This record gives sequence, structure tokens and C-alpha cells, in this order.
Amino acid sequence: MSTDMSGLIKRAQKAKMLAQDPSLPKWRRLSQALQAFSGLELTALSDDLREQIEADFVGINRVLAPYSLDDHEDYQRIDDADLREMLDILDVAGARLIAAEVDQIVAELDGAKNRLPVQAIERAREHRDLMIPKLIEVLRETTTAARAGDKPKGNAHFLAVFLLTEFRAEEAFPAILEAFSLPGELPFDLFGDAVTSTLARILAQFAADRTEVLDGLIRNADLNEYVRWEAAQCFEHLVRDQRLTRAEAVERLRQHLCWAVAEKDEAVIGGLICVLVSFAPVEALADIEEAYRLGLVDESLVDLGTVNESIAAGDERVRKELAWCPATGIEDTIEELRHWASYAEKPSPRPAPAPRVPQPHFAAPRAPTEPMAVRAPSRDVRIGRNDRCPCGSGKKFKKCCGSRK
Repeated sequence: MSTDMSGLIKRAQKAKMLAQDPSLPKWRRLSQALQAFSGLELTALSDDLREQIEADFVGINRVLAPYSLDDHEDYQRIDDADLREMLDILDVAGARLIAAEVDQIVAELDGAKNRLPVQAIERAREHRDLMIPKLIEVLRETTTAARAGDKPKGNAHFLAVFLLTEFRAEEAFPAILEAFSLPGELPFDLFGDAVTSTLARILAQFAADRTEVLDGLIRNADLNEYVRWEAAQCFEHLVRDQRLTRAEAVERLRQHLCWAVAEKDEAVIGGLICVLVSFAPVEALADIEEAYRLGLVDESLVDLGTVNESIAAGDERVRKELAWCPATGIEDTIEELRHWASYAEKPSPRPAPAPRVPQPHFAAPRAPTEPMAVRAPSRDVRIGRNDRCPCGSGKKFKKCCGSRK
């Protein structure tokens, strides 16, 4: 019977489960595990793996050779030592097949640069429990490499964050947090627009009952300012999701603002006020005004007039802001990323018109001398945050339209 890798892993999982089932006698465990592998074709495997699996079954046949087995009940006559040896061989063979499928899924996730690897994502979902530790491993390895100056060439780490969030894998949160806590521009190098479009939603899912994690991010001056802003933005999710009251969120944000003003931490002050504005923050107005009086707020981000307008609008402003707040977490990685510019299907380019004048033979384009840099997926054309804003204001992008993303 022909089978693909996904079919192999199902058989391998079933065989391992049977081989390790303590409720069954060893002879029955062996009989049923071998039956799970019955009729297995290995054509979907790499040459090396196929040779290893074939060698495993040669070993089982060697042990079985002295026994005359006409039906499954005859397995009761096999010596206990031989049973243990064959069960161990089956366990190793099953582990090899499972590891091969998991590695293949990761390779397909990693190699998808201009298309969304829908089939690989679906297979990852199918084997959720097996994929979670592997995706965490990918994320940790990428973070370690990035910290050492080695940026990844593929996108497995990027998709890992979305899948682990979709899987609601609590055990993955430390690895996710570590990756986004890399210094400087590294979070953007690894995750592109996901920093400003998705991080608050991820934090709201994993840190809903651990707001001290958000506090730590907001007050960590070593982090990228956008990561700190997204931690503050998370409070909107917590109020909308009824994890905190509006008053509790305003008070927490006000305390952070007072701390930032005392520390003259201008990188986070504007972001905190932007989030406070969502809550019509009359209770924090005096502290906000003090930040403006001291000249610690970049008024191109948010001016005092906007703060007062929010307070005047009151509860209606709060309701509108919470209605605009995007969903917490990631429900469907495929639907989430399908329309991102990096993954959206591109229309076929029109053929170039024939030149009116023949081109000289030496006019062919020169081959590039350096490989092109691999960028993290993005929703649209990436503009450096220190570049001049394309709106024509003359300001840096991060201090103008970039702050509103």
C-alpha cells in the first residue's frame, strides 16, 4: 500500500503506543505493533532513512527466525529477552519515522519564502503535540544565532511563533518572549511587521494572567521601543477581554508613565500616552500634562489636544477603541497570513515588449556580487524606521506614520 510521510507517522505513532502499552503483555504488544507496520512502503523516505528502517526490520526478522509463528497467539512462545529486544527495535524505528516527518515539516516551513506553506502548516496542525517541542527548539536556536550575529535564511522561526500561538502552547511562551526581547532591530529582522501587528495579541494570550511580564517589558529600556509599546498596547486587549477593568488598566499605565517620566525614558513615554488615550484617562491627566511640561513627549506621536479630546469623549471613546481592538491570539495561521504581501499570490507578469532597437551583446545585466538579504515576512513594502517618512513630513518614519502602525 502506497503511503506518504503523514501516513507513515500515524503508523509509527500507533506502533510506538502499542509497543509501550503497559496494560498489554509483551507478546501482544509486539504482535500488534508489527501489525501496525504491516504492508508499510518506504518509498516516501530518504535513502538513508529507508536503509535504517529496513535494517531495523532485518533485525526483527533475525530474532523471529528461530520461531515458528502461524498466528498472533504463537507470539506467546517467544522468549522474554527476545520480546524486549524487538520492542526496543520497534520503538527506535518509530522514533526515526516520527523525527523524519517533523523535520520535513520544519524544512518546508523554513523554505517557504514567497508563498504560504499551507500543506506544511496543515501537517503541523495534524501533529500538534509532536510539533510544539520542535517549533520551540527552532525558535530558541534562531534567537541564539541572531544574538550571535547570525540571521536566519528561512522563515521557520517566523511561522513557529504563529503556530505556537494558534496551538495555545503555554510552554512556548518563554521562547517567544526571549525572541522578541532581543536588543535593537533584531526583533524586526526576525519577525518583520509581526512586531507591530501581532505581538500585542500574542502577549495578551499568554500573559493575560501574568501582567508582571508586561510590566517588565514596558520598563526594560534595553528592548526595542516598539516591543515595549506593544506590551503597553496589550492592556487594551486585557480590558476588552475583561481580564482587567478600565480603571485597573489606566492605573497600571499611569504608574508606568510616572516611572518613565522620573527616569526620563522618552522612548516609551509617547507609547504609554497613546495607549492611555484609548481609555479617556481623566485620572492620569495631571501625570500626562507633567510629561508634556517637561518636554518628554514627541508631540508628532500624540499631542495634548488629542488627550483632552479623548477625555471629553469619555465612555464613548473607550467603547470605540475597544471595538477596534483586534482579536487576541491567533486563531488560524493560514488565514492570518494569507493576505500578507510576502505570501499573497502575485499576478503573472506581462511579457516584456521586444526592444525597438537591438541591444548590444555586452549590455546584459551583471551578476550581483553579493547575495540578496533575506527579510522577514511583511504586510507591505518595508520602510526602515530611521528612514525619512514617505508622507513628506520630513520626520523619521518611526516618529511619524510608523508610530501609528
